[in-house]
Amino acid sequence: MPFIIYLARRCDCIDHPGQRSMHADPTPRWGGLALTVGMVPALFFLEIDRQVISFVIAILILIVIGGIDDCKRLGWRTKLFAILLSITTFVFLGGVSIRNLGFYGLDFNVRLGWVSIPFTYFCIVGVTNAINLIDGLNGLAGGISFMAFVFLGIGGMMSGEPVLGFICFSFAGALLGFLFYNFPKARIFMGDSGSLLIGFSLASLSILLTQGNNHIHAVGPIITEVDLYKAALSEEFALQPMFPVLILFVPIFDTLRVITVRLLLRKNPFHPDRSHLHHLFIKSGFCPITTVVALWTVTFLCGVVALLLIKQSSVPYLGIVLGLSLFVSWLADALGRKRKDQQKQLKEAKDT
Repeated sequence: MPFIIYLARRCDCIDHPGQRSMHADPTPRWGGLALTVGMVPALFFLEIDRQVISFVIAILILIVIGGIDDCKRLGWRTKLFAILLSITTFVFLGGVSIRNLGFYGLDFNVRLGWVSIPFTYFCIVGVTNAINLIDGLNGLAGGISFMAFVFLGIGGMMSGEPVLGFICFSFAGALLGFLFYNFPKARIFMGDSGSLLIGFSLASLSILLTQGNNHIHAVGPIITEVDLYKAALSEEFALQPMFPVLILFVPIFDTLRVITVRLLLRKNPFHPDRSHLHHLFIKSGFCPITTVVALWTVTFLCGVVALLLIKQSSVPYLGIVLGLSLFVSWLADALGRKRKDQQKQLKEAKDT
């Protein structure tokens, strides 16, 4: 990590404080390169097949484009094109898509049919951008993503996908090392190279874990152990698609809420502002560390509940997600009203 920080400074890949920034000092932005280096060793344990190749090509595209954007500030169209190109590589070369939305009881299984491919694009773009948008405070996106990978890894182990679990734990380990340099005081930012990499990987691994179309296998001395592990499982089962949705509730809900509010106000849904959950906490008087820890806690509790429901249908997952959405919507509205009251009181105090 120190070398990446040094390299970013030498290349002038620096995030300078601005109107939307929550930091005061110029900070390097190439955290994604450090995360990539931390992930490389895991690839040596994977059998080379089309899914592995497609996944590696896809994340390399995002790392390159994200790394350039961290320095040169590319337009949103260029980044969107890179995301779509990565998804196309993963979906068509890897043969991966969301075909099933889960089991909802009484033999009611939601299958997508011809909608599968466009829905897969929508979900991966959504999660990738959700991680990118929530990366607004030191440690926020990194901590939430770390916990998400840990819970996805545990889910993979419990559902008979230890290789995918191993990949998730590898990402979690890389993020843990990154957090040491990013929280509470940031010596390096994740940058678009990191947020695009992490968001795409979370979405892609979630699809592989929940759709039963994983063909990624281990090689070398651990392959026997993996086979023994699978054989020792009393029951193999597919994770419900709502499992990763609950784990990633904070970034997904925050993104959907912000876009919905912008559309209702007839604003450009892709125009950046300071209306995200972490911005509302800060405006209401919470310090950045308290805000980050609060959103970490919500993610941790969502992950624990997801594991407790791991063998259930999608119905309880859906109920909890809807309940949380209503509660957090109320909370966001309350924080907004509190901010307006504070501004009103401040104005009245100045007038008197």
